[in-house]
Amino acid sequence: KKAIIDPSLFKYKVQPIKKELYETVIVKASQLSRRKHLFSRDRLKLFLKQHCEPHDGVIKTKATSIAKYNLAEQNFSYFFPDDPPTFVFSPASRRRGRPPKRASTSLEDEIPAKQSTQGNKSKVAREKTRFQKQKE
Repeated sequence: KKAIIDPSLFKYKVQPIKKELYETVIVKASQLSRRKHLFSRDRLKLFLKQHCEPHDGVIKTKATSIAKYNLAEQNFSYFFPDDPPTFVFSPASRRRGRPPKRASTSLEDEIPAKQSTQGNKSKVAREKTRFQKQKE
């Protein structure tokens, strides 16, 4: 496995937005920074909305963004100098979400509902102990 490269050794090629007024400059990592309130959660959400979309539970980059920034021509090593990460496989969650509420709220309907939630709690407890045994 390759050794991790020290980030302070990087040099960055900074290209100006208005190329006719400024020239491209190469700077050290220590010379780059951003203003304090330039990056926020709201701006990140906006960025993700503009450039990403969900596909089968996975967030993927939109085709328009891939074409605009020539991302199809790049690979992982173009953006990151180290080896690609290896992720441990984790199976999909089996939780099913809440069952829909019933419209009727008579006293007779509430009794079985309470009994079923008690059954669900014991089922959850059984699954929890089963997972703990698997971990051991």
